[in-house]
Amino acid sequence: MNYTKKDLLYLPLGGSGEIGMNCNLYHYEDKWIMIDLGVTFSDNDSNSYDLIMPNIDFILERVDKLSALILTHAHEDHIGAVPYLIKRLKNVPIYATSFTASVLKRKFLSVGLTDYKINIMDYGKEFHIDDFILEIFCMTHSIPESNAVMIKTKQGNILHSGDWKLDPDPLIGEPLDKKSFKKLINDGVDTLVCDSTNVFEVNFSGSESEVRVNLQKIFSDKQSGKIIITCFASNVARVETILEVSKNSNKCCLFLGRSLQRILESAKENNLLLGFNNIVSEKEAEMISEDDLVVICTGSQGENRAALSRLVDGRHKCFKLEKNDTVIFSSREIPGNEKRINQIKSVVSKNGCTLLDDSNAKVHVSGHPSRGELKKMYDMVLPDLLIPIHGEYRHLNEHIEFSKKCGIKNQLLVENGDLVKLNKDSKKILTKVHFGRNVLKGNKIIPIDHKFLKDLDFISTNGEVFVNLIMNVQDRLLTDPIIYSKSILLEEINKNELSEILSDSVKSLSNKSIDDDVLRNEIKIQIRGYLKDKIGLKPLTCVEIVRI
Repeated sequence: MNYTKKDLLYLPLGGSGEIGMNCNLYHYEDKWIMIDLGVTFSDNDSNSYDLIMPNIDFILERVDKLSALILTHAHEDHIGAVPYLIKRLKNVPIYATSFTASVLKRKFLSVGLTDYKINIMDYGKEFHIDDFILEIFCMTHSIPESNAVMIKTKQGNILHSGDWKLDPDPLIGEPLDKKSFKKLINDGVDTLVCDSTNVFEVNFSGSESEVRVNLQKIFSDKQSGKIIITCFASNVARVETILEVSKNSNKCCLFLGRSLQRILESAKENNLLLGFNNIVSEKEAEMISEDDLVVICTGSQGENRAALSRLVDGRHKCFKLEKNDTVIFSSREIPGNEKRINQIKSVVSKNGCTLLDDSNAKVHVSGHPSRGELKKMYDMVLPDLLIPIHGEYRHLNEHIEFSKKCGIKNQLLVENGDLVKLNKDSKKILTKVHFGRNVLKGNKIIPIDHKFLKDLDFISTNGEVFVNLIMNVQDRLLTDPIIYSKSILLEEINKNELSEILSDSVKSLSNKSIDDDVLRNEIKIQIRGYLKDKIGLKPLTCVEIVRI
């Protein structure tokens, strides 16, 4: 590697060039710290996996030099991979604020992990990890305790923004304390590593208080039928808004979805979402008039197994969609999920329900900064260099161009795998390191390009066929070839004809003293050619030769 242990380095392994799966590494004095370790979700229903996480082989090869994992907040794209990778990271010390620790604790328990320790970070207090001096500052976002991280070293100071916005009235948490923030960055910011998600938005993101006002009117006006509202489970301010406006409208709230239940527990553990007596269980909800019921459910991104999808498709055991219902999407669409979301919306409309989303009602505000908020951040921080993160390439590039217009002199467009030197006298991309994506299949983590997954995808479109040849040591077939498949329509082919063809091939090839590997390969070619001609598919073919 073209760097020394004295260099201040930055390396994103996820979240730069894509939305989600955030994972960032910083190096100084031969030690590394990691900020966030998140997941993203498959946007293809045909894939044989749901959970995607960064390939962190680079740091696993240097795991003895990894000193800390610092979590900016409790969203899945920032903490979702931690329970699956913490053992590989040799149980590196974890640092998080109280709410994030509560959420992570439940995630650990859900996968059977109990031997862990989470160090709680406090605001306004510097702490040292090797030669890094760190301090966090609470930013407004769509979840409690989303934090910017100030990293100070002798080679330069870096402000890692995390996810943030400027909300003058966030309802949960306080608006940005400019005095405290200026104190945090008092020593100067050489590099600002900054959220780019909403860089194309000209108008300010808006305040949670606006959503509350609008939902209050919708809930109050709704006289018949139940309200079904979906949002990100982690958006505690939105959940509080729904509880509050439901209470004001004399309606009861039912939570559907395990992630919502876990967030509710974590919130209460941190003195949030307390004092609401209008939360009911499923059994209690069945006895309440639907005119007085609000169903808060997971599934805002169209996930097939989430509560909203099951309810809309009629797969929920207790509740179903009725004509008088109102369905509200109080969330944004994550790029790649539009198809699944629109499928659910189509079913809702077909059932004659009222559908509300951010296209026809102010029922959501973003948790990320628009151009106006980015400009305010630049003016407060006055960075020497900007590195945009949290976005696809087009977001990063647009952020670069926008920052130039705002007077930022230096920019670097950094993507996953780019190893960047951030010394005071030299800031540049040094090289590209190995990065990529891994997926969770069962309880195993494997590369997304693993042959096993490619075979599964191939089988899902072309099918799979098994052939068993039982032969003696003189190369004679003792029975007809056994042909079996559960993924292609074998009744569409003449199995007797195929069996005769294979028998003749075995006899012909055996007379040439060909070994079993060559025989197996030739039989595969025969089968695939026959099936391609008969049914238009060339399935994955497995041939087993049993010698008796």
